Amino acid sequence: MRSRAIDPELDSLLARFDAAGGVLDYVFLERKDAASHRAAALAGMAEIDRRLEQWAIQKSSAEEYPIKMFFRVHCDETKLTGESVSFAMFWGTDDVEPKAIGSRAWSIPSVDGYKTAFFHPPYGLRGSSSEKNELFASMNRFILGSEPEQAEIYSWSTDWSNYFEAGQEWWGAFYWTIRPVDSESIVVVAASSTD
Repeated sequence: MRSRAIDPELDSLLARFDAAGGVLDYVFLERKDAASHRAAALAGMAEIDRRLEQWAIQKSSAEEYPIKMFFRVHCDETKLTGESVSFAMFWGTDDVEPKAIGSRAWSIPSVDGYKTAFFHPPYGLRGSSSEKNELFASMNRFILGSEPEQAEIYSWSTDWSNYFEAGQEWWGAFYWTIRPVDSESIVVVAASSTD
């Protein structure tokens, strides 16, 4: 499996998501030779580590910021476990709008699935409600396909890599592999963040 070439529209959507403060990592993989969700989970984490390596190479300097001080992913494949989950389990809370609970006080839903992880990163997702909803819907065409509730989705353990340690402190850690209906691609959605 390899990272799929990103469509220019998708590339633009992912850049908008990053600029708005989103913390989910997306990896788009081609499915070749009946590759499994487990293979996609492993390939997705390898791609995330490759991205971290590239970032470290760009930001490092011999004296001030040696490359060895940058975060890299380490995994124990023997701890990777996963199971097929329903769309509802993956999606989590559907109503993500903050609720007023007093003067200048708001309550937001707990991060319990993909939708709340998208809309509620630790420092909030910037933009108007309509801008965030449009971005979410546009990205999901690439991630979940034309029949989202029919996608094949696996949820994976979050104790097999140091990638998940930050999220386990507070905000949350998630790892899913998704194969949209009638698609030869598998999408990895990873999340691990803290304040």
